[in-house]
Amino acid sequence: MSIVTMPGDANASTIQAMLSCTNPYWAQENPHRAMQVHIECSVGVCVAKSVAYETLHQQGKLVPDSGRVS
Repeated sequence: MSIVTMPGDANASTIQAMLSCTNPYWAQENPHRAMQVHIECSVGVCVAKSVAYETLHQQGKLVPDSGRVS
């Protein structure tokens, strides 16, 4: 299973736009995958990761990392 499903007619620029840090629409529709794709990004800096994070938070699907401290 791939992390991201691409449309059959997708070209490089379509893929780049879809996975861009500035594309909140894909991130809201695919929040778990967006968090994976944007793993190196920071919430509050990357629009896509911020939207994905908030979507998962609203759905009650965030699982705190047990190794982190506030």
